[in-house]
Amino acid sequence: MARYDVFLAASLADREKAELILRRLRALKFKVRYDKKREHTTPTPRDYRDADNSQSVLILWSKAACDTSQADSDWVHAVAHHARSKPGTLLQAGLDAAVPDEPFSEDNRYALTGMGPRKLVEGYYQLVDELGRRDGRVDLRDWLKLKASDKDGKAVWKENHPTDPLSQSPKSKASAAPAPAAPAPEQIIIPPIASSKLNPPVAPNGREDDVLGRIMLLAVALVLAIMFLISGLMRSAQTDAPTASVVQQTLVAQCPPGQLPAYLLELENQPLEPGGFIDDSE
Repeated sequence: MARYDVFLAASLADREKAELILRRLRALKFKVRYDKKREHTTPTPRDYRDADNSQSVLILWSKAACDTSQADSDWVHAVAHHARSKPGTLLQAGLDAAVPDEPFSEDNRYALTGMGPRKLVEGYYQLVDELGRRDGRVDLRDWLKLKASDKDGKAVWKENHPTDPLSQSPKSKASAAPAPAAPAPEQIIIPPIASSKLNPPVAPNGREDDVLGRIMLLAVALVLAIMFLISGLMRSAQTDAPTASVVQQTLVAQCPPGQLPAYLLELENQPLEPGGFIDDSE
């Protein structure tokens, strides 16, 4: 789908006349691309891109545009050649009696000679009819012939052409159904934190507390009693360990006289080493 209805190309010398036609076409609600600040004389990629994105390319021929000795004329001719390579795109209009070179001299041109801010010529009516036909619009000539003060005539024309851009007034756009509002963000509800002042902890039952305390005391006492008992048994076992004299007497009683080894009799009254062993290393 075209981005513009018209791409307007004219020489730098014809900028004033080009801007007049620009205002006229935009008053009819045509989307026109025209670079008022152009200073370059060689087409840029943007120039070609905007021309390709336009339904029609309108070339305004004049003495300055047809003078091939001028660099600016090269820009006008380059855009015209580019538009002519796409069938059904090129439109030509003459601002004066100058005739462009071939092949443009063989194509139809709308004569705009004598057109001014308050004067329209037949060539402009024909140009608007062709632009309207390409854009699917009709009876634009009738609209142009209505006086600015003829409000009733314009109202009737709009009633007969309700889909035309001229009938789409700002009021009708404002009265259109508004776009659905964006859904409101979900609110996160944070539950209130319970205060210890409002909800004090409930004290446990006094009777249950006493029972638990007594059980713990009994358990501790039982553990202590078991520890004391084990300690007493260990001490009594160490006290009952045999001494050297007792061992000697036992051996004498069991063995006949003359058969007991003499070194055993010399161990009398010698204490036992820790663990119940006798030191006989000497």
